[in-house]
Amino acid sequence: MLLAVVLIFWFHPALWVLFALLVPMLLDGGIQALTAYESTNLRRLLTGFLFGYAFFTLLFLSFRAAFLYGVSLGETLSGSSV
Repeated sequence: MLLAVVLIFWFHPALWVLFALLVPMLLDGGIQALTAYESTNLRRLLTGFLFGYAFFTLLFLSFRAAFLYGVSLGETLSGSSV
């Protein structure tokens, strides 16, 4: 999601907020699977947008954490620091 890619460098919500943004789509899909309820297109659009933003932000944050961990591990193993 382009919005997540652009905003990740300047702003990202707390982790609990990102996980909370995943919940509406999970609930909407789960309720549809278990009952006769059928979601509207607008609801699917909104919950999908929130889920996509949160998912990609979490993905990019995990990539960044793994990269920084690798850098610090490499510095430790080589005995030098930048």
